[in-house]
Amino acid sequence: MTLMENEIFQQPDVLKDCLDFNKQTIIELVKALKKKKINNVVVAARGSSDNASNYFKYCFESLAGLPVSLAAPSINTLYNGSLNLSNSMVIGVSQSGAAEDVMAVLNNGKATGAVTVCITNNLESKMAKLADFHLYCNAKEEKSVAATKTFTAQMYLMANLAAYYADNNEVKAELESVPQNLIKVLGLKDQIAVLSQKYKDMKSLVVLARGTNYAIAQETALKVQETTYINARPYAASDFHHGPFAIVDENSTLMLIAPKGVSQKDMVEMKDKLLGVNAKVIVMTNDQDIAKNATDTMLLPVEGSDYVTPFYNVVASQLWACFMSLARGLNPDAPRGLKKVTITK
Repeated sequence: MTLMENEIFQQPDVLKDCLDFNKQTIIELVKALKKKKINNVVVAARGSSDNASNYFKYCFESLAGLPVSLAAPSINTLYNGSLNLSNSMVIGVSQSGAAEDVMAVLNNGKATGAVTVCITNNLESKMAKLADFHLYCNAKEEKSVAATKTFTAQMYLMANLAAYYADNNEVKAELESVPQNLIKVLGLKDQIAVLSQKYKDMKSLVVLARGTNYAIAQETALKVQETTYINARPYAASDFHHGPFAIVDENSTLMLIAPKGVSQKDMVEMKDKLLGVNAKVIVMTNDQDIAKNATDTMLLPVEGSDYVTPFYNVVASQLWACFMSLARGLNPDAPRGLKKVTITK
């Protein structure tokens, strides 16, 4: 078993331990945010952490009603700019806690009076010591270059932060069910391995989704890129109807992430439009009906709202990328040209 596969299978335990470790910190953070009366949130991250942050944007804005922006660290590091973040919560997300550009945004927040938060998998990192509040992934060392368990831990912490800030008991309860439900998704391992063999020789892939699952389209494309070297690109389905649809023909392969929920109608329309031009369409869903007529389907045996389906979809995507890498004769634990910790400025 590769390190990546092993770490994928650790995720049910990681998420449970993650929430147990951080619940009191989240409660104290929410108290501080309410006292501060923040009116916006700024999140700084790179790579997979940035994709997790995009998921958080949808969660926090829809649950808490406050705008969330994804920071452009270059404003601080290249242009020597400084933003007025006095009424903000500023979150830095980095599995290593060593990202200098993310820390530059946190420093900007501290200097202007923001409530600063970091999310890392390293209790002793610079970032952990810099921020007012540290949310710890508690995922143990992640040895594979491709982030899996740290990605879902980051998502889980941010989703719970949104649910606790909004005092939404329904979403809190749904999130508590995620670790156990992930075991059901992991039970699809053999089916996903077979599907990986079928698509191992594809040259390119487009991944489409909407809403909270758009972040999972981004992360799926990234995992496919770094483990298989296939040219994979993510789009929001709503954007793909515009210019990008022109790239599709009978030689195209697309994955649609289409769970039951508010965005499914749009994904069904996209599926039909793609099949109409004879593209190959893989549908990842928990709905047997939407799977009809698709070229292939990943049918997930789990239900839930748009706040929790991203966890189930991304774990299935991680398995798919891992097994496609192996099918192509590659090592998913050590992608060429990449290191576990990347320092950008």
